[in-house]
Amino acid sequence: MSQKPGTVPTMDELDRIFAAYSEEEGFENVLLRYKIREVLRFAQGPAILDVGCGVGLLCRALAGQAESVAGVDGSPAKIARARQVNRLPNVTYECAMFDAWKPSRSFNTLVATNVLEHVENEASFLAKCNTLLLPHGRLVLAVPNATGLNKRIGKQMGLIKDLFALTDADIAKGHRRIYDRHRLEAAVTAAGFEILHSGGILLKPLSHRQMESWDLKIVDALYEVGKELPDYCSSLIVVGTKSD
Repeated sequence: MSQKPGTVPTMDELDRIFAAYSEEEGFENVLLRYKIREVLRFAQGPAILDVGCGVGLLCRALAGQAESVAGVDGSPAKIARARQVNRLPNVTYECAMFDAWKPSRSFNTLVATNVLEHVENEASFLAKCNTLLLPHGRLVLAVPNATGLNKRIGKQMGLIKDLFALTDADIAKGHRRIYDRHRLEAAVTAAGFEILHSGGILLKPLSHRQMESWDLKIVDALYEVGKELPDYCSSLIVVGTKSD
């Protein structure tokens, strides 16, 4: 059962998406490895919030460079899994929909990887991110890239007609929109942040299935080359600092 475009996902729907798309295996896990590597470059403690934390893989990595890490996700199944396999003394998890969640503290860094493309109201989401950050706090966002190399090749082959149109796979994952770097930077700036970094994560020429068996040395090389070609990467990362 796929989420209909424009509808607000329920916790049950988030659980269904989790059951179909796991970041713990396959090429999704490979992609996550590089996202974590990039996020760790910019996340600063002592207090870090991971919005849409999933099963806690990023929280676990962030725990090594922060006094406290909080993870929040709207999927009960994901939070249960996070508490089971990625539990650490300085990591806490809460199951809640972010728009209704009211934490008792502010944070030095707020991370949201593969979240912004899902939210109903981009501006409201980013405004809340701003309010949860301490002065000079950092917002770290990662999203799929509309102009990635694999999508460009797919368009050239006639498999997709419009780089910015939602595909059936996008809709099944609950995506509402897709970004290029210009659109992502504009959204972050409009929310009151100054851009500290804007780049790409992993040059990915083919589909997940086609790349699953590739030697990781090749994928590592594509990650390094992708730093020079951010607009062709599979994902985008933009880091903003809170303006005061």
